[in-house]
Amino acid sequence: MNERMREILANIEDKRTKARAFLSQNKKVEAKALMDEIKELRNEYEIEAALYEDEKKNVLDSGKKKSLEVKADPTIAFNKAVLGKNMTEAEAALVEKTDADGGYLVPKEQQTTIKELKRNLVSLKEFCNVIVVGSNSGSMPLEVDASDKLTAFDEYTDINNSDIKFGQVAFKTADYGDIIPISNSLLQDEKANLTSYVGKRFAKKAVRTENEKIIEIMKAFDTVDGASSDDITDAIVDLDPAIQANTRIFTNQEGFKYLKNLKDKNGNPLLSESLADPTKKALDGYTIEVLSDVELPSKEKGTKKDFYVGDMYEAIAFFDRNVYEMAVDKSAGFTKNATIMRVIERFDVKKVDKAAMKLVQITPATSK
Repeated sequence: MNERMREILANIEDKRTKARAFLSQNKKVEAKALMDEIKELRNEYEIEAALYEDEKKNVLDSGKKKSLEVKADPTIAFNKAVLGKNMTEAEAALVEKTDADGGYLVPKEQQTTIKELKRNLVSLKEFCNVIVVGSNSGSMPLEVDASDKLTAFDEYTDINNSDIKFGQVAFKTADYGDIIPISNSLLQDEKANLTSYVGKRFAKKAVRTENEKIIEIMKAFDTVDGASSDDITDAIVDLDPAIQANTRIFTNQEGFKYLKNLKDKNGNPLLSESLADPTKKALDGYTIEVLSDVELPSKEKGTKKDFYVGDMYEAIAFFDRNVYEMAVDKSAGFTKNATIMRVIERFDVKKVDKAAMKLVQITPATSK
């Protein structure tokens, strides 16, 4: 009982005493008026009592929920879900099951582990326009012409749709995954971070796969033939000035060795330290990103050196479903006392602006 309820009861008792006094004096009208007031006070008391009980219930429910949330460990909850173990109500609330084939979405906190591992590798995705999408397919309006201007509007002028330089880029994400065996003894530890365990291997394969799909798009850009490093910088100058500002040079080990060995007319190395990233080299101020010969093979190995120049953010869109899915199959590793874990990510890659990047192929006059 709260303070207001006590006040109402005291008021009711006081009016009841006064009503009896009026009745003993044969003042029935006054007594009736007090009884009507008592009736209203009783109604008020019932409402106040109902509110009081509801508030108590909310406080208790909130306390229980908070208690459950404190006791539920996200890592343990995810491990239990993936391995098909019994979970508490609070643990079940921390994991999300996929709609398709029995996997579970890696919690946002644990996704960070994989993303950080991927950042330590040479990931071309970091240079693309990464667009997080909420569905596996659809279309996105993206600007495809950086040279257009503002449109003049007034209340008497209709918008000319042909002046709006946007294109609908359709996407359809695909599933890319890895099958990873995990020791059953490791899985017995409910506190083990499975994402951390599989993350290193998955991150390497994921970056290689993402790079492969991006490189497929890169190889479709227009090709310029050249004979020296001057043709690389000339190709950059031929790009729209707005594209030049964020241009980088992408090459493989073979192409980088060619540039590294070049000297200027004074005999000094042609490459300088990149102002954007001191750990990398630059040609005429344009940072060079180097991939392995395996990841980025030359189109004509041994005869031409390949250099992709331009602003990859404007050139390529990376549609990222932004989820990782994990599932296990205990039967597959029966003979090896292991559980097989499947990890999946979903993405698509599309060309956006064909004028934002070029492939410069250099045929050196003298082989280095």
